[in-house]
Amino acid sequence: MLQYRKDVDGLRAVAVLPVILYHAGISAFSGGYVGVDIFFVISGYLITGIISAEMSEGTFTVSNFYVRRIKRIFPALYFMMLVTIILSGFLLLPEHFRNFGKSVAATVFFSSNFFFWKQSGYFDAAAETKPLLHTWSLGVEEQFYIIFPLFLLWLYKKRHNIKLAVAAVFVCSLALSIFLTYRKPEMSFYLLPTRAWELMLGTMLSLGVFRRAESRALNDILSVAGIAMIAFSVALFNAATPFPGYSALLPCTGAALLIYAGEKSIMGRILSFRPLVFIGLLSYALYLWHWTFIAFRNYYSNITGDAFFMSNWFIIAVTFLFAVLSYYFVEHPIRRRKFPVPSKLFKASAAVMLLFTAIGTVIYKTDGMPFRMPESVSVVTDAPGSTYRNTDCYYRDPMKAKIDNLCRMGDKKGKPTFIVWGDSHALSLTDGMNKFAAENGTTGVFAGKSSCPPLRLVRILINDVPTNCRQFNDIIYKEVAADNDIKNVFLVGRWEVYSGKPTLGNDAGSEMRLDDGITKDVIENNNLKVFEEGLVRTVGSLERAGKNVYFVMDVPEVPYDVPSEMGKIEYFRRVFPALTSFVNSGLPYSHYQQRNENVFKVLEKVKQKTNVKVVNVQDVLCRNGECRLTEGGKSLYADDDHLSVFGSEYVVGSSKTILDAMLK
Repeated sequence: MLQYRKDVDGLRAVAVLPVILYHAGISAFSGGYVGVDIFFVISGYLITGIISAEMSEGTFTVSNFYVRRIKRIFPALYFMMLVTIILSGFLLLPEHFRNFGKSVAATVFFSSNFFFWKQSGYFDAAAETKPLLHTWSLGVEEQFYIIFPLFLLWLYKKRHNIKLAVAAVFVCSLALSIFLTYRKPEMSFYLLPTRAWELMLGTMLSLGVFRRAESRALNDILSVAGIAMIAFSVALFNAATPFPGYSALLPCTGAALLIYAGEKSIMGRILSFRPLVFIGLLSYALYLWHWTFIAFRNYYSNITGDAFFMSNWFIIAVTFLFAVLSYYFVEHPIRRRKFPVPSKLFKASAAVMLLFTAIGTVIYKTDGMPFRMPESVSVVTDAPGSTYRNTDCYYRDPMKAKIDNLCRMGDKKGKPTFIVWGDSHALSLTDGMNKFAAENGTTGVFAGKSSCPPLRLVRILINDVPTNCRQFNDIIYKEVAADNDIKNVFLVGRWEVYSGKPTLGNDAGSEMRLDDGITKDVIENNNLKVFEEGLVRTVGSLERAGKNVYFVMDVPEVPYDVPSEMGKIEYFRRVFPALTSFVNSGLPYSHYQQRNENVFKVLEKVKQKTNVKVVNVQDVLCRNGECRLTEGGKSLYADDDHLSVFGSEYVVGSSKTILDAMLK
């Protein structure tokens, strides 16, 4: 049998602690996610050692191997899942609880790595609130446990060169990992074929592919180099580091060197210290529990104040508490228990798997059990975007735009007297403008294209890819200039981004270039200057065509999805009234000022050269230093930066002073 090594348990502690501290958001451990890779190396080493030893003794059976794996993995995993399901039922909104139900079923069937790969990237903000995200690594290991023993047994029976075969898998997997990390990074991160080399590295150590060094001094040097590689990775890697690929070689090689150097090396002796060994014994439970509590903390982080129960100290303390309870009362007792008839354990495991699959399916099929929530929660979360977001009005061939085929607002049969022209933020105003126009017996049209500011003679590139925004805007300008009935032009856009500010979310960044056929690209890679020049030219040319031009300030952008977050606030207020003192539901006006500082500066210059009129819709939402996100229990936003139908009607309806002047 494989000899027990205290230092390997100590190495588990070195793996799990950075993972916990990284997920807690402690910047000094920005590369703490490499702890998972260290676990993979350890798993490959230990599993291969157990299997190869039993094969040599003639005692290996696949059923006994799976009995040990079930006893090791299932008890703590399903205990954690049970508690997480209960907590999720209390804490998650229906839309998120529904998706959680799918993740439960995926975890049961060892496929959560596939599930989360298809959902989003590991480092995406959306991933940080998914309570079972961390089970992706268990999916990788479980798939390895299913395939690898059969592969090793086949090699052993066929008397093939096992070391050579394992080395070949290592090389192929590493090459695939490097290739995909730069082409399909999410796939490379989550899937077994691109992670197998890490497990194979441990396997090669166990099989003796690397000849053991006899020099104690050399082993000391190798062990110090190993811990240095891990420390370097933990401290200097971050979410922007291409991973796994080449980068993962550093922590994995470090872990391999520590295992290779042995427990008598200088670092081996340190790793054998009792506190580290104890944490190592708890490492599986710590890994299982830490993310559950961190994910729930992240889920409410946008709306909660500085409460102790949201702090890292509290989260880490609770993680250790549940890990100790899980290890001593669930994991350890079942691991010590004998199962002389493996079929009974398999049947019991299958029953548990079916039960949890049924629970996950019910959660998903009932749309996250919305009956759990007070009705007021569904009122604020039900915040649809513009009714004009359809194939006829928005998703259409922009190159065929004509006044006669643009979607109308207000009196659908009348001649248009105004146009709302811009991007998706213009789209979000259409419902309000439609209601206003209908109430006043006038007609307007909407001309919009995603990520296209209504600026003439300006080219837009998104992630360095040219768009047809310039051509679209040329068409709209010519149509408007030639139509004598259209007197009023509303320019609406996500101005803060076009003026040089970065996006708040994961939206693609835009680059603007002046392109008037004469001074082409003379103002390149400077969005602010292009924005100013483009706006002056657009307003000026429209005014020369006899139009009144209204520049509509953008509504405040919010760094989170408003309906969801406001739904959480409403839920807190109704279900946990004692905790409402920790809840924040507004956005500081200073945030809006900072985001729009470039826009304000440009507008002052434009007003000196033109007669542009500014519609300050932000004044409707922002008062007394704070910008409201809800009104009368309803969300004013459909997401983080677009108004809902209700919000559009509210904002336009509250901006009647300038709109009434337009009608006169």
